[in-house]
Amino acid sequence: MSNVADIAIVGASSLVGDMLINVLEEHSYPFGQVRLVDVDEEAGERRMINGQSVRVEALSSFDFASVKLAIVAGDRDFALQHIAAIRDAGALVIDTTGLLTGQGVTVVAEVNPATLADAVQRRVVACPDSQVLQSALVLKVLDGMSPVQRVSVATYQSMSTHSKAAVEGLAMETGRLLNGQPIEKGGALAKQSAFNLQPCASDLDESGASREERDLVAGIGEVLGLPSLPVLANCVMVPLFYGTAQMMQVTTAEPLDAQKVINVLRRAKGIKVLDKAEAGGYPTPVTDATGSDQVWVGRVRQDAGQPNTIHLWIVSDNLRKGVALNSLMIADLLIKDYL
Repeated sequence: MSNVADIAIVGASSLVGDMLINVLEEHSYPFGQVRLVDVDEEAGERRMINGQSVRVEALSSFDFASVKLAIVAGDRDFALQHIAAIRDAGALVIDTTGLLTGQGVTVVAEVNPATLADAVQRRVVACPDSQVLQSALVLKVLDGMSPVQRVSVATYQSMSTHSKAAVEGLAMETGRLLNGQPIEKGGALAKQSAFNLQPCASDLDESGASREERDLVAGIGEVLGLPSLPVLANCVMVPLFYGTAQMMQVTTAEPLDAQKVINVLRRAKGIKVLDKAEAGGYPTPVTDATGSDQVWVGRVRQDAGQPNTIHLWIVSDNLRKGVALNSLMIADLLIKDYL
């Protein structure tokens, strides 16, 4: 087995692609040459990686047989157009767009790395979005203490969990409103983003669930290996540029003492606890999670009426921890153990 492999970041100019490049500058991975690839109109730009200037190459002419792994960023439409061709050319695909969530290949490196064996056979791995990752990290710990029987989670998601267009739209709307100007209609989301909350960011199915909610339910069950676990999800878009938060209620087979949960979470890989009975004794997406390599947990408490239900507040840097770090950790494991 080789311990070094060339990789490609496809969709290098996307929000996730940009974060992948930033993280590569800060961490050491067993990669040989890192190639940057994007649609032809984005080609030609240069980015610094490990002290070297790397040019973004045109997708239409890139030979994917020249790399072992291709991390696909961008959106689902981008992935739908290109993943099959990339895989057919010989590269193993790590998809970060959410297109393949719920199809049996979803991996959180710190939760279900053994799944990579099957994913390698299919030549594709799905890196779930930040909502699935931060939920799964915490739920794995709780399930190890007492089997999880039911989960209810409300997410509070920044515009970067939706798209680059949503981030730009929030900036534009905020600027206009602060300058006393009306916002322009026709943004990335159906209604005003600035100074507003939206309980839906995509089309609803016949049951009334949004795509984000369906993906969260499917992703949690898949990553934990508990496909029949009852999960109630409500996803809300909030006027933040980056970061994401969840308020989660978890019902377990046996009651869990809140302080014991805190102590176990403190020892868990990838998790940092901030839970103090004082002003500011809890984490937030902006103040604490931004730029962090951990999922942060606070406000851990036992339900007053249902002693076998525990409440938790969970935040993370959605682009960094939620997607970029996980996809690079997956690439690291693939290179060390499978390629």
